[in-house]
Amino acid sequence: MKSPDLRLMRIVLATIWLVTGVLSLYTKQDGLSLLSRVGLYGHTALFALYLAAALDILLGLFSVIRYGKLLWMIQACLIIVYSVTISIWLPEYLLHPFGPILKNLPILLMLWLLYKSENQTP
Repeated sequence: MKSPDLRLMRIVLATIWLVTGVLSLYTKQDGLSLLSRVGLYGHTALFALYLAAALDILLGLFSVIRYGKLLWMIQACLIIVYSVTISIWLPEYLLHPFGPILKNLPILLMLWLLYKSENQTP
């Protein structure tokens, strides 16, 4: 894979993580409502929301400034944990017409390609 393609994938991933993190903070009530369905309430839910948002933002920043195989593995693991958690506690998202869980598959593919191409990454 060519360097410009890898760079573009890193920018796309960074955008997804950054926007997701910021939107989690901006739509805090929606996030807290979803977290309550997972069994998190009050300060615990607020802590989880802020932690997840901060982690998403950091992963976005690292995707463009300090990337590598470990980062791609962390992102893939987090996506899998998020997807499994949502599938268990919010199963309606598996059948949602916009496919929010299904869209994780191409992101995981991008992470795999970045992982495999790490020796080529500038």
